[in-house]
Amino acid sequence: MLKCFVAWLHNWQPLVGATVALIAALIAVYFGYRNTTRSLDHAGKLETWRRSRKHAAVRAVLPLALAQVLHYAERSARALDELVNACVGEELPPNTAPENLAQPLPSETLKALADFIEYSDDVDVSVVEATVAWIQIHDSRLRGLIEDNHDPSGTRMVLRTGIMARIIDAASIYAGAAAVFEYARRQREQLPHTLTWDAVTRALGNMHFFDDEYPGLHEMLALREAQSAGPFERLREGLPA
Repeated sequence: MLKCFVAWLHNWQPLVGATVALIAALIAVYFGYRNTTRSLDHAGKLETWRRSRKHAAVRAVLPLALAQVLHYAERSARALDELVNACVGEELPPNTAPENLAQPLPSETLKALADFIEYSDDVDVSVVEATVAWIQIHDSRLRGLIEDNHDPSGTRMVLRTGIMARIIDAASIYAGAAAVFEYARRQREQLPHTLTWDAVTRALGNMHFFDDEYPGLHEMLALREAQSAGPFERLREGLPA
């Protein structure tokens, strides 16, 4: 009987060996997979923790960046108001706009806003994104205004209504930054999803552009309000601002 078993085992030895090798390989794969999964889970938790700490750090300095944006918007609106007052009839006289009309934000302010957008995994940052985009659009428009006003051919006109429209753009930037302050100061844990024209009206008031003193400006704002739900809606729709 024993000799028969040994003979049988000898005949099946290659298959038994292959089976044992396969089982050993499967065990190795299992433990390798488990260790890899653990390593990936650990790395994922570390990355989540790192991003949360970065978000907290950026949030801590956000009020300073927002204050810079408010100052930028108000300074721009005041400079534009001077140009409105300099208009003769409906046109700004040639070579009136100062060369330094477009004064960009400090680079560290824009970087703080960009970092906040990048590391805000659980917060809707649409308003912040739109505000940053609007700052860039506003800067480009101001540079275009300067170029048109200083055109040597004298064929490009800068109209009073166009300058007023840029004041409303500046107020939209002001309103966008103001909407983030409560979150930056930890008074709220979420940001607003949209920016309304009411917020722009309040921004004009904060910059002392009151409706009784600037009726034309507020009439223009009312016209924009009738055309869209908020100042950044065209950006959301992928249309020109």
